[in-house]
Amino acid sequence: MLTQVKDTRSVAKALFIYNFATLIDWPEDYRKGNFVIGVLATSNDVYNELNTKYKGKSIGSQEIVVQKYASRTEIDKAHILFIGEDKSDQITSLTTQLKAKSTLIVTEKEGYLSKGAVINFVLDGSKQAYEISKPNAKKYNLVIATKLTSLAYKVVE
Repeated sequence: MLTQVKDTRSVAKALFIYNFATLIDWPEDYRKGNFVIGVLATSNDVYNELNTKYKGKSIGSQEIVVQKYASRTEIDKAHILFIGEDKSDQITSLTTQLKAKSTLIVTEKEGYLSKGAVINFVLDGSKQAYEISKPNAKKYNLVIATKLTSLAYKVVE
């Protein structure tokens, strides 16, 4: 009999993404309406975790809505956009598409802070961790709480 092994990395990533939502200060026009967490990935793991655990919760007075995107053309206004490794080749066109927006771009591929991601998931040994690019956050008018940078595996100043 096969038992399904729970994907703990997706659980950790979803929890991190939720915490990012609570520890980042968005511009005024992003503080009304729903709080949109978008997922652009072939795999549904992170999306399912976010949807199951965080959909309907609130960030301030905003209700969390989790959206799964099949392609980058569907993305309009999202507070957080998680780009799965299998869709990471679209980072360049996404940073261009979202440059006038205040979207926190989160990736999971080595070297992607240099391609425009604000936060990138990395492994610290076997532990899920993340790195942050402060210059990229500034480009998107996002203010990152000190607590978030102090817990990061690496911070690019």
